[in-house]
Amino acid sequence: MATKRGPRAKEKDGDNVVAIRGPHAERTAAMRKRLIEAAIESLEKNGYGATTLQLVTDNAGASRGAILHHFPNKVDLMIAVAEYCAEKQNRHVARMLASTQPGMDRFLALTMATWDAMQRPPAIALLEIMMGSRSDKDLGTRFPAVIEALEKSQREGVWEQAQSIGITDRAQVEAMSWLHTAAMRGLAMELMFTKDVRKANAAMKLMRRYKMWLTGELVTKPYE
Repeated sequence: MATKRGPRAKEKDGDNVVAIRGPHAERTAAMRKRLIEAAIESLEKNGYGATTLQLVTDNAGASRGAILHHFPNKVDLMIAVAEYCAEKQNRHVARMLASTQPGMDRFLALTMATWDAMQRPPAIALLEIMMGSRSDKDLGTRFPAVIEALEKSQREGVWEQAQSIGITDRAQVEAMSWLHTAAMRGLAMELMFTKDVRKANAAMKLMRRYKMWLTGELVTKPYE
């Protein structure tokens, strides 16, 4: 004879469903992260062209079915990697700035914190994807939105710090931010080939001196 199920029984069943789904969702998220991080490692080591779904699958110790479940094609994987790398880069810079004093110290430290982030695997992977988007039509269609979101976040962060020290010329701050980003990407690419850290760091010290001069100009009067 069937037994009537009361609210308590339903609640218990609900708890069981959560208990069953929870670990599955965690495993799914963990596999996705593992695949993305394996792709970052491959991009840094082998470049965009040589990074294939099969190579990433092998590096992650995953099955073909696992990677296709998360990323049906290479472009889907690269977009996910780009978004992950952009977030990692922003968090790294935020962690480095957390130990600085708000105001002038933090504003000046922002450049070198960003440079530190630009030399790390997520930023190198992002550069590889950026270069790959030139020859991959599908990637070239989808990637700009990712990089534009990253750059917008960076510009807003720089502008917020600039305002904290009394700078009012937003156009010049954004021009400085764009110049610094382009210069650091170029230096990071140069470093990939020359491995000459000393020269790259010397160039960054020069950029920091220039920023100190420009900051003084922008604090005392709008730049013309």
